[in-house]
Amino acid sequence: MSWLGGALLLGVMVAVDLVLGRQINGAYAGAAVLTAINADVRRTASVAGLALLASVASGTWNDNLGERDWAIRFATCVLICALALIAADANHRRSERLARTTALAQRMLDALAVELTGARTVKEVTDGFLGHAMGTLGATSAMVLSLDADGVLRTLSWHGRAGDGADHYQEVPVSSDLPGAVATRQRTDMHFRSLTEIVAAFPDLAGYYPSDRSLHLLPLHREDTTYGLLAITFPPDLFTPHEDGFLHSLAGALTSAMRRAVELQDQDGATQRTVLLAEASMSLSRSLDMDTTLAEVGRLLVPRFADWCSLQLLNDGRLETVALQHRDPATTEWARSLMGAFPTRMDAPHGAANVVRSGQSEIYPYIPSEVMEATAASAEHLALVRRLGLTSALIVPLTGRDGGVVGTLTLIHAESGRRYSDEDGAFLEAVADRVAVALDTAVTFEHQSERLAGVILVAEAAQRAILAPPPARVGPVALSARYLSAAREAQIGGDLYEVVRGPSSVRLLVGDVRGKGLSAVRTATVVLGEFRAAAANNGDVAHVAREIDRRIVPYLPDAEDFVTAILVDIESDGRFDVVSCGHPAPVLLSTSGDVDPVELDHSPPLGLGVDPVIGRGKLADGDRLLLFTDGLIEARTPTGAFVDSALFLPSVGQAEFHTALDGLLASLKQAAGHALDDDLALLLACYDPH
Repeated sequence: MSWLGGALLLGVMVAVDLVLGRQINGAYAGAAVLTAINADVRRTASVAGLALLASVASGTWNDNLGERDWAIRFATCVLICALALIAADANHRRSERLARTTALAQRMLDALAVELTGARTVKEVTDGFLGHAMGTLGATSAMVLSLDADGVLRTLSWHGRAGDGADHYQEVPVSSDLPGAVATRQRTDMHFRSLTEIVAAFPDLAGYYPSDRSLHLLPLHREDTTYGLLAITFPPDLFTPHEDGFLHSLAGALTSAMRRAVELQDQDGATQRTVLLAEASMSLSRSLDMDTTLAEVGRLLVPRFADWCSLQLLNDGRLETVALQHRDPATTEWARSLMGAFPTRMDAPHGAANVVRSGQSEIYPYIPSEVMEATAASAEHLALVRRLGLTSALIVPLTGRDGGVVGTLTLIHAESGRRYSDEDGAFLEAVADRVAVALDTAVTFEHQSERLAGVILVAEAAQRAILAPPPARVGPVALSARYLSAAREAQIGGDLYEVVRGPSSVRLLVGDVRGKGLSAVRTATVVLGEFRAAAANNGDVAHVAREIDRRIVPYLPDAEDFVTAILVDIESDGRFDVVSCGHPAPVLLSTSGDVDPVELDHSPPLGLGVDPVIGRGKLADGDRLLLFTDGLIEARTPTGAFVDSALFLPSVGQAEFHTALDGLLASLKQAAGHALDDDLALLLACYDPH
């Protein structure tokens, strides 16, 4: 409302002029001056116009219009009104700039408050800040560089890169004559309003920027410490010298946010190291397979502790990459496709080769260009490494049980922008110790597995040699047998079966030797031999059982060893006798699907002194008798419950004879949901006199 005050002042001065008769028309411009203090140009011009009209009118009522005194006063009024208009315009422009700067500041602060609240790394802070600088402030490009201990500014974040030429400014020595280096060295803000000013001050930048712009270089520092540099460009005239203070304040806010992020990174890193080391101890100790161990190393460390993870092992004096992992699966596949293209230089003065030679870890909080050049296998390799934007690296040796270095574990930060510290080095060395033990265990396990596989093959060959398939038919009886090994560490079981033609019948044996391994196979061989000898003579199956019991005792490895067995004698008319020596009774299966366990009195197992009681039955045409070892009735489901094998038996009596046992085994495995835990011998006899 200041223009009303100006108008009121003008009215008062006109009244004084009229009432007192003292001409003061030159002072009428004071009303325009008062208006210009707070009003815009338009209102100031209105009051100034009224003042000039009143000044002319003053000459009329004072009868001196056009005279010298009036003219001097009128000229004074015109001059002061003009100055008032100029002041009003300046005030208006200043107010607009202030309002714009205030609005920008508020928008930036609001955006950053949301963005930086969840940021816990320097990279997240700088990316968020530059993103809003580009969007909110209208910047053409913006970058943040950190000042490292070697006096080099290295890029942390860069939005609006200017193409391949930008690669020359990824690293800027503070001692150089580039704009950012000068500003950082002098710890002074530098502002260039146009491309002409930039090139005039730094001719080497001629042709770098594709269009005209202003350049603002703002060192990031607190007290005596310089943390880096904010370099930002705008379209020309978007930011004037009056707003340089605003940009300086933004740089101060960024510095504070970066310092806070560094503290959060340190806190998070300490927590992460503790958790990850405990997890590594548990997960790596469970792995016995080389591929599983290698995959677990990558899973543990990427992306929580690295953007890249590489594990190399020595082979004939050369380092071979056996595992490579990146936080992005597609990038991982691309990198793995290049693993053989750039072999490690074993004479390199830095990097994995030197860690192998020295046995000492190498920590690079930042990666100097000379290290990249020294370790690169070729110029193509160097260009590729530089394009990856690596920011920090950590290489530790893998030490074998004999104390020698067997390989290296390398972690790299790239797009995350994080940096490794000495604390990280100590942590990774502890992880590497666990990795080395896990790899050594996996290698040992593979060697032992190969050896064990050979032993198992020998044991299985020995067992199968004594368990030859029975003939398809003996007299009126069709025969089918299956043996399923559940071998664990060459512990072959002693399950056995045999078929012998007796003087007037077909005699069957199914048994199970107590114990495992080759000694059990040897005992089974003795039992089968004695059964063949005893079954060929006259005498019922009880007599055969007693003969076997008597003859095998000298061959049992231990006084407490024994053999469970079921013996069956099938006559030509279908009648059968059966005795059990501590063994499960056979099952009678009819073509109608009926399942009838044979009722028996059980005597002790063979080798413990037997005198079995004979059980008797009769087989009709097509009836089947199933003899089996305890692997059938002791199979368990994944939850630990026993499998109800009785559910599968009706189909054994009705299925095609020569494939009936295959169906039984398939159903049993499916119900168990895993490999069986015990050996299983099956012998199926079908009475088929025709």
